[in-house]
Amino acid sequence: MTQPLALWLFLAVFCGPIASTAQAQAKILIVNSDNTVQKYQQVKDAFKVQMTPHAGRIIDFDVQQAGQPELLEKLIKDESPDLIYSIGSQAYQLATQFGGSKPVLFSSVINWQRFQRGGNSYGVANELSLSQELSLLRYVLPNLQRIGVIYDPHFSAERIADARNQCRELGLTLVEQTIDEDHPLEQHLDGLLDKIDVLWLIADPGVLADRATVEKIFTGSSEHQKPVYTYSDVFMNYGASLVVAADTPTMGRQAANMALAILQREPIKETVQTPAGSHITLNACQLGKLKKDYNADALDAVNQLLECH
Repeated sequence: MTQPLALWLFLAVFCGPIASTAQAQAKILIVNSDNTVQKYQQVKDAFKVQMTPHAGRIIDFDVQQAGQPELLEKLIKDESPDLIYSIGSQAYQLATQFGGSKPVLFSSVINWQRFQRGGNSYGVANELSLSQELSLLRYVLPNLQRIGVIYDPHFSAERIADARNQCRELGLTLVEQTIDEDHPLEQHLDGLLDKIDVLWLIADPGVLADRATVEKIFTGSSEHQKPVYTYSDVFMNYGASLVVAADTPTMGRQAANMALAILQREPIKETVQTPAGSHITLNACQLGKLKKDYNADALDAVNQLLECH
């Protein structure tokens, strides 16, 4: 047997099984901010279905149920997982705090740009790309040019800075209203609604502080005859006109594919990826009540159309 052929046989017989065995023995720790949150549960379930055939063990940790964050620190030291997958902002913060040099993967984190990230941090963004969000808004509701947005600079300054550039490229006008402790929403909502064609409600924890605030935003928008464009079907219950949301199960599967690449030490070009799937809901009934038109040619892109009955 020639030397190159012998070497090839050795690599094929021995190195292949060793690599696959190492992958199969990988230990994954899932840190969930709150298992009772449906979208967190959905993304976790999709991740586990995709990941289970490729991992030796998957460990679950629920931050809310545990009640004591330091229990996570002890768990990481005791189990020494090969990778930590965090779901939600609180889980991600704790995973980076206690994870040391271990790879930390995240998803369902609102405005991930506001967190400091190390070289061992990877993720799937919670929001679609701004070009997707704003292009879809213009496509579905082409007559609405002045877009109002309310945000807290502590949470969304980076995202709004990017949105300004995207709006300029698309020929849209972004009308901004910042709020904070010194400038509460109540003082500025009516003034903003008078200046705009549509309200863009983004995932900003400083704005969406509680249910009463959400109701106030939608009540004001309805009174001013302004449709609301937002990121979650949850707001359909309040009267949103258009929702473009990241598809949650797809996000979990996407995170699992990233986890496999990390464990196999494959090069990852984008350490934080845009969600691969989206779901578009158009509330034609609400738009009719507000006397606003939509682009009928855009219906092919809509996943769910809500009409009056």
